[in-house]
Amino acid sequence: MQYKYNSYGHVLVLALLIFITSACKKDGFLNVDPKGSLTDESTFATEANADLFVNDIYDQLPDMNNESQLLDQWTDNSCVGATWMTGQSLIRSNALNPSNAPDGPGAMFKWSENYSRIRRCNVFLQQAAKYRDHFSDEWYQQRVAEVKFLRALFYSFLYQNYGGVPLISEPLNNQTMGDKIFIPRASMEETLAFIEADCDAAAADLPTKAAATGRATKGAALTLKGAVDLFAASILVNTNNDPARWAKAAAANKAVIDLNVYDLFPDYNGQFLAANNWNIETIFARGYAVPSKGHRREGMQGPVIVHGVQQAWGNLEPTQNLVDDYEMANGLPITDPASGYDPQQPYVNREPRFYATIVYDGSTWQGYTFLSRVGGNNQIDLGSSSDISNTGYNGKKTLDESILGQTSLGIYPGTSNYIFYRYAEVLLNYAEAQNEATGPDASVYSAINSVRRRAGLPALPAGMTQTEMRINIRRERRIELAFEDKRWYDIRRWDITTKGEAVLTHPQYGMKITTEANGRLTYTKVPIFNSTFSQHMNWLPIPQSAMEQNTRLTPNAGY
Repeated sequence: MQYKYNSYGHVLVLALLIFITSACKKDGFLNVDPKGSLTDESTFATEANADLFVNDIYDQLPDMNNESQLLDQWTDNSCVGATWMTGQSLIRSNALNPSNAPDGPGAMFKWSENYSRIRRCNVFLQQAAKYRDHFSDEWYQQRVAEVKFLRALFYSFLYQNYGGVPLISEPLNNQTMGDKIFIPRASMEETLAFIEADCDAAAADLPTKAAATGRATKGAALTLKGAVDLFAASILVNTNNDPARWAKAAAANKAVIDLNVYDLFPDYNGQFLAANNWNIETIFARGYAVPSKGHRREGMQGPVIVHGVQQAWGNLEPTQNLVDDYEMANGLPITDPASGYDPQQPYVNREPRFYATIVYDGSTWQGYTFLSRVGGNNQIDLGSSSDISNTGYNGKKTLDESILGQTSLGIYPGTSNYIFYRYAEVLLNYAEAQNEATGPDASVYSAINSVRRRAGLPALPAGMTQTEMRINIRRERRIELAFEDKRWYDIRRWDITTKGEAVLTHPQYGMKITTEANGRLTYTKVPIFNSTFSQHMNWLPIPQSAMEQNTRLTPNAGY
């Protein structure tokens, strides 16, 4: 592709933010704060002042709605879009090394950025304790819990991509600590335990429902713990497949279910739109309260040619690999002879989430018929010579069809949240962990069938084996959570990037559609990119710059 737009908006803009950010530099976690800045008593003199500091920590959440390089582009769910983008140039081209360690979308797992975020958390915890008498008990307890949750979240980004990392729980100062600021990597077990402890401490003191939308809650802390426990129970980490780890992950996710606070929002795709922000399914999200500051924009992600003109850069390009995983409306996979699937009418009678997620040949977007067939208005671009999709598909999930792409290109209005965690993921987390721990008991069926029922699919048949249920849970996760930046973690923790399904060493496919002389359409699956990926790249490389700064860091194996 020739051009992609990249913009990083900010949310929670506050009148006094400059007071905070003047001393919150992002150039490394070893910086010493200048005298008279963050540690001044004035910053923590009142709850209102200290709240500005906490709000700034929330503002460090990865700005995922203003990101062109979605994490699904690193996987078999989406074509990268442009050859220079990280998903193709580094990940699926087998080119990762410590010198080009990627930042991830919204700097989600940038090493220095996360330690800068963690430093903010540590400064707050230290200074809030120092000036404890300035705050009410209720305020202090809740804000400390919120910041511990945020610190755990930032550490989880590191843990799930690098493994064990240096654990820093206080602000470092090289003037007083000298070389003690250079901390070696903790083990994976120690890192997990640190995150779990922060989650437990946060959950103990956070309210069940936040007084202000966007703040951390008990459910958010428990959900984060359940997510990292599921990662730790999976084969990439739990190499001996210890069932106790799966049981632990199941219990952690069950704790969220048992809160009886969350439920599935009736409208699968509508839950991502601004009109439904903070709905009953949302557990934790980054809010974009200020118009023009954030949206997973139609002009960035949506179909390219709309109403005869280019209205988007088309960064969301579902692969045929993903499309083939959507079941039929009767709940059967297309590989089942009883499903009724017709390869020459591949988009007929598919399950409802297919139509909510994929823009395909013959479907409409903003009242315009999208034609990816040869000769069509969005003809598949097999050579990446334009912004038009390389796969013959574009995405629609999380996008607001009421916002015209051309408007979105210019001022990108919209205030849809970016959802980090929602209840459907918790149900699928529990179903997977419980199935691995004990097999497909009634609670496993209940959890996964709840997700399927909201999707308009029939319940899974009774009597499945553990292996059969595993296959269904994994398919359900892929479909339910498509384009929510989850697939990268799933294929790695299941260790199927190069093994088993080997999803990152097999080609990515698109759909080439041609029109015969009699007007009949012919559908041909075509390879669009031959992915290569090495087993050791299941863990990202520790950046060379970080290892040069801290010589006690050790690289991940294979780099």
